[in-house]
Amino acid sequence: MKKLIANTLLLTVVWFCSCSEEQKPAPPVEEEELTLQLTASETTVMASSTVTFEVIAEETQEVVTDADIYIDGNKLDGYQHVFDEVGTQSVVAKKQGYKDSEPVTVTVLDQVAEVDVYVLGSGYDETSGGSRPLYWKNGESVLYDHESLENMIYNNMVVADNQVYIAGERQFTSAIASAFYWENDTHVELSDPNDSDDYATAYDICVSEGDVYVAGIKTKTNYMMDIVYWKNGGESPVHVASGTLGQTGNSVITVSGDDVYVAGLLNAEPTYWKNGEAVSLEGSGTVTGIVVSDQGDVYVSGHGSNGNVTVAKYWKNGQEIILGTGERESEARSVFVENGDVYVAGYEKVVHKSGTGTVNVARYWKNGEAVDLTDRSYRAEANAIFVLDGDVYVAGIDFRSSGKPVAAMYWKNGEAMQLSQDDHRGHAADIFVVKRTQN
Repeated sequence: MKKLIANTLLLTVVWFCSCSEEQKPAPPVEEEELTLQLTASETTVMASSTVTFEVIAEETQEVVTDADIYIDGNKLDGYQHVFDEVGTQSVVAKKQGYKDSEPVTVTVLDQVAEVDVYVLGSGYDETSGGSRPLYWKNGESVLYDHESLENMIYNNMVVADNQVYIAGERQFTSAIASAFYWENDTHVELSDPNDSDDYATAYDICVSEGDVYVAGIKTKTNYMMDIVYWKNGGESPVHVASGTLGQTGNSVITVSGDDVYVAGLLNAEPTYWKNGEAVSLEGSGTVTGIVVSDQGDVYVSGHGSNGNVTVAKYWKNGQEIILGTGERESEARSVFVENGDVYVAGYEKVVHKSGTGTVNVARYWKNGEAVDLTDRSYRAEANAIFVLDGDVYVAGIDFRSSGKPVAAMYWKNGEAMQLSQDDHRGHAADIFVVKRTQN
């Protein structure tokens, strides 16, 4: 009996233990965190391009449609983005419960691929067999057709909205001339070429919001000269100032917003006018160019005597800043401002490379520091300067070796390019550079 009871208890304990083991829950299986994988429709794009992103789970290859996309830490609204800022940007996908994707780098390129370089001056024309005013576009000469082309002088140019504008004068005698400008190959008279008592010259030109401004001079009487500018042509210019003949001239112009700035020489005094209001420039000298910075500062290039020699200078808001050393002659013929840096082109007479004698060296000054464009072997002079995205373009002349005619030149960051033919004289008076975009 005792043995039976013992066996019964043993079976009961075994059954109880068996039931207990069956009722104990299994430990949860820990799921592995999936990793996001990010891809882009393109990783190198032009500015203003749209890029589409796709996200999948790397381990399962399943598409994830509700991840968050971040570009340089900024969350996107959706899976597409228009990249406007040039440079490289890092893109990452994130989602709660997933590991972040590896970053994808998108490189955004400027749409600008190249530039067009326009240089104004004169060179040999094989058709006529003589020197003619012209301009070069990327080294190729362009001549306009006019019955009096051989009597014309081109002084300044601007390019706007794929249109080429050139200001100049047609000389009949030393005392008779007429002002004009070209808009592409359309000739626009600014004064009456048939008036034998008239003398007018167009020195400078600019275009602002489709309006064409041309600065120049015009005789008022036998003893007086007017500084004027024309707006969109016509024979009735806007009068700026009147001064003594022979001591008044060299009119240059720029427009900034609604303000018209004209600089010139009035009764031998360098002056600029803002909307007709005169501002005297410190010291003496003549003016050669004017520009207004984005901050509204007015820069005027020029040169004047220091009591011994002519010295290159510029004025900022009327205050004189000397560039030349003052030891020998120097001139400043053009001014340009980009990103707060002031560039002035001209020349300075220096000791010849041989150590004997002197020679004019073509140079520009950047924030007052001289940069030589020629090696002091031959005479050379810079006449105009243009700066685009830090690249410095300078137009001028180089007399090269003796026995050869003076050459029309331009320099890009110091690298020289000859424009005129070897056996004929050339002249480069102005330069303008525009970006060429890829469509």
